[in-house]
Order: sequence, then structure tokens, then C-alpha cells
Amino acid sequence: MDAQTTRGPSNLGTRIRHRRQALGLSTAEVAERTGVTTDRVEHIESRPSALTGTELVRLSHALQVSVDDLAGPLRPTTAHRTPLAPALQPMRKEECTELIAGATVGRIAYDGADGLVVIPVNYCTLGELIVFRTASDSAVAQYDLATIAFELDAIDPGMQDGWSVLVNGKVRPASDLESDAVGDRVEPWAGGTRDSYMVIEPDRITGRRIQSW
Repeated sequence: MDAQTTRGPSNLGTRIRHRRQALGLSTAEVAERTGVTTDRVEHIESRPSALTGTELVRLSHALQVSVDDLAGPLRPTTAHRTPLAPALQPMRKEECTELIAGATVGRIAYDGADGLVVIPVNYCTLGELIVFRTASDSAVAQYDLATIAFELDAIDPGMQDGWSVLVNGKVRPASDLESDAVGDRVEPWAGGTRDSYMVIEPDRITGRRIQSW
């Protein structure tokens, strides 16, 4: 049986920055190629970061280098060595809000008539506000400053790593000004008439990353 491998801690941010500069690319260009925000690339380059396997693969493609060369030497793990050891790390609020702003689909959880309801929603952001659309006769459309939770995550089963962000707050109908500002930035995949714009006002934003070494 082939030996499995895992990557140990490395000077990954510095390696990414040097490779980007060698190619004459800006952080914005790498962000566009990778599908993340410029702030995320700058965060990876300048501070210790827990990358998902997907982010690592996309960065390697953007920088025209193999994953192995980008991540550094591999540390072999066999049946006689310690298996993957996931490490759970909290994320700063700034990183959480960046991840929320960079995506378009999350989950909302609220108290329905028959108990707790969890459903996916398409959304966009206005500052720290999270805006989604729903049918005018839906249960959540009737809420005004009711408690709600919003969750967003990315999981890589192969690498046994990922992240999740949780927003605890209140949901209310959007004002006319907010609805006009969002416009057609939110288009529910479910289709149908979903013309009620709802706003989540965060009370608390937290997140965690898990990475296996």
C-alpha cells in the first residue's frame, strides 16, 4: 500500500508572495484567478492562515506551480505513524465577514410553526447586513426583529479541512432604500415570486477553521 502524506506547517504565505512577485502578478490578479477576494490573498501572504485543500489547489493553478512545490516538503505518514490530526482554530471577525461577502449561498435557521427550520438561501451583503429574498407569504417574511441564525461553510473531505461561519442576529423586512440598493443582486435559485427582501442584522459573527496536519 502506498504511504499517505500530509503537509506539515510551512512558510506558505511567504512562498506564495515570492511566487506571485516572480510572475509579476498583483494580489488582485491572483484573487481573480483563484476566485477569492484580494483581502483574502493579502491575508494568506501576510499572516498565518489555515487554507482549505481547494484554496491550495486553486492558488497553485493561479501561480503556475504544483501543489507540492507551493506547499513545501511532504511529511510521510504510514500505518506506523500518527494519522491526520485535525486542528480547530477560531477565525477573526474580519475574516468571517470577508468570507460572507465573497459567497452567495448560505443557510438560515429560525423557529417555524413546527419547530426549527433550516433552509439554504441566496444572499448578498450591504456592509455587515445580509439580505435575502423570500415569498411574501413565507413564515420568515412575517418576522420583524425575530431571532435568526445564518451559516456558511466550505468543507474538503479529502483534505479533512474546511471552515464555517455563524451569524447570530435578528431578521426584519428590508427598507425601501435597502431593497433599492440590492436590486437584482439577489436572484433566488428556487425561482417563483420571491419579492420580499429580508435583512439579517448581526449581533455576533464567529467562525472556525479546521485543518489536518
